[in-house]
Amino acid sequence: MPKIPARVEITSFPQGKRIAVTTSFDDGDECDRRIVAAFNEWGLKGTFNLNSGSLGTSGVKPPDGSRQKLDRSEVAELFRGHEVAIHTVTHPWLQKLDPSQIALEVLEDRKALEDIVGYPVRGMAYPFGGYDARVVEILRNLGIVYCRTCHVVSPCFPPADPLLWGSTGHQYAENPSIPEQFEKLYANPRYSGVFYVWGHAFEFHDRKDWASLERIFKPLSGKPDVWYCTNIELFDYEEARKRMVIAANRATAFNPSALSVTLNVDGELVDVPGGKTVSLVKE
Repeated sequence: MPKIPARVEITSFPQGKRIAVTTSFDDGDECDRRIVAAFNEWGLKGTFNLNSGSLGTSGVKPPDGSRQKLDRSEVAELFRGHEVAIHTVTHPWLQKLDPSQIALEVLEDRKALEDIVGYPVRGMAYPFGGYDARVVEILRNLGIVYCRTCHVVSPCFPPADPLLWGSTGHQYAENPSIPEQFEKLYANPRYSGVFYVWGHAFEFHDRKDWASLERIFKPLSGKPDVWYCTNIELFDYEEARKRMVIAANRATAFNPSALSVTLNVDGELVDVPGGKTVSLVKE
C-alpha cells in the first residue's frame, strides 16, 4: 500500500548539509591569486569584491608580491568557480555622496564587472563598511541581492535585511579565532547554520603572514556535511527553498525555481530538480 510521508522538511542547504561555509575578500589586488589557488586546492569558495576603476587595463598581469591591483584580463579566469561582486568603481565613502553618485558608483561597477565575467553580478560589499539609511534605500532599487557590512552577527544568516548582512567574523578575529569558532560549532552535531568569514588578501602580505592563510582557512575545509558556497549561491538557494511547494497531502512537491532543492522526507533526502514535480509517496 502506498505510504504518505509523515513529515517533509525543506533542508537549509543542498544535499541536507548541516553547515554552509562562505567567504568574502575585498579590493582585488594580485594577492587574491594566492587565496584562489589555496581555496581551489582545499575545496573552499570565495566571493571577491572588486573595484573596477582600480583594475589594470594593460593586459599584463602584475607580478606576484607587487601588491598591485589585478588586471582586467585575468579576472574572469582567475575567479572561475568563485563569485565576483561589487565594491564600487572607486571605493568611496558612499554616505558622503549624493544619490546620483551613489547609483553611478554601484551600477558602473556592476556593468564593468559583468562585461568582464559574463554573468549578472548581484552581490556587493560596502567600501570601508560604510553606509547609512539613504545608501541602503538606493541600493534596494538597483537590483543588489545582498550587501555585506563589517558587523559581526550570530547567527548571520538569513539576515533580517540582506543589504545589511553581517558575518561570523573577520579572518584575523581573536579570542576565539576563526578556526576555534568553527571547531566549536562543527563539534556540536546539533548545530546547523552559516559560517561566514571576510577579509582582505593583502592583509597576509602586509603582515608578512601568508602562513596564516592555511592556519585560518584550511581547518574549515574537507568536511563531508559542509556546503562550501559563494555568497550569491547561499542567497539563491535560500530563495529557491522558500519557493518550494509541498502538497497539503504531502504526496508531491513542486519546485518552481531553477535550482534543485533538497527535501528531508521521513529521514530520506530527496532532490527536487528545478521546474519539476516529484512524488513523495513510497510504493
